[in-house]
Amino acid sequence: MLGIGPDEVESLLNQKKLHVAPPQVPDKQSLEGLSVCFTGELQASIDGVRIDRKQAETLAEKHGLVPAKSVTKKLDLLVVADAYTQSSKAEKARSYGIRIMQEMAFWQALGINVD
Repeated sequence: MLGIGPDEVESLLNQKKLHVAPPQVPDKQSLEGLSVCFTGELQASIDGVRIDRKQAETLAEKHGLVPAKSVTKKLDLLVVADAYTQSSKAEKARSYGIRIMQEMAFWQALGINVD
């Protein structure tokens, strides 16, 4: 079906497998100074209390980021609760080529322990 003969399949199977490194979660230092915007209902909580948007912005600011309310071409990072979100902020960020980060990875990168 793929147009590959049995000998070629065997050869491909016997080749060394490439090692692919797992995705790297950025560290706090690499995020410092970046502008960040949040979209979607945040899922993380601290000590059982869900993080609201205002608290998320405060935590980001305390860790050296610059909170933004909207997505513009100058935004550095959009944090999403759902990686597959189709929110207008996410769509705009994608169209501008802005980096999108899943919420839990964001908290992990900042070293914030969340539930």
